[in-house]
Amino acid sequence: MNKLQTIVPDILTICTYSEFAPFSYKKDGSVVGTDIEFLENFADEMRLDTNIIEKQFDGLWDMPGLDKCDIAAAGMMSEGRDLGNRGIWSKSYITVKRSLLIRHTDKDILKEPRDFSGKKIVVTPESAAHIDAIERYQSYGAIIIPVVPSQNEIINQILSGEIDAFGEGDVSNGFLVERYIGNDGSNPLVLTDIHEMNFPEELCFAVRSYDKRLIYNLNEFINECFKT
Repeated sequence: MNKLQTIVPDILTICTYSEFAPFSYKKDGSVVGTDIEFLENFADEMRLDTNIIEKQFDGLWDMPGLDKCDIAAAGMMSEGRDLGNRGIWSKSYITVKRSLLIRHTDKDILKEPRDFSGKKIVVTPESAAHIDAIERYQSYGAIIIPVVPSQNEIINQILSGEIDAFGEGDVSNGFLVERYIGNDGSNPLVLTDIHEMNFPEELCFAVRSYDKRLIYNLNEFINECFKT
């Protein structure tokens, strides 16, 4: 079988946003995560090396169609994001729900949207969390803060009281709860208001469509790895 026609011959170039654990994040100076591991395994199957390029989240999904990479990956949903004629969405590999990450000490007082009146909620700009926060909390007087966050910085801001919540999917926020354990072994963080959006939030990869075999083989690999 001839190798896939990639932007750089024999290399699968992956664009990602590395502040989105567990899908893509930095560990010991390298970009790791479930999305990255999956695509590295896919590259091995296709007999390709990999090269990872870090990008901001906003517009990440457009990168394959602009010939910046072969695949973009960072826990992205396809809803409302048109990739044009040169990009295509893969099949979904997981469905997530929305959530807010808060201090454990606030778990009995911050349970539903109306409880966040006057509270500061940080979200990644142009993300599903940003859309959800505006639709769900802003009308109750919540202060929505769209910034490009370092997850470590966000956690520190929550625990110090500088902000009150971080809006993200339940998988990502759940990972952060388990990642940040207190010195006494307790969890200083907890998820609240876990809910679905108005449509199923299915996460996909954005794929360059130049060689149709790329999306075909990727979808087959998704089917094989995530079949139930």
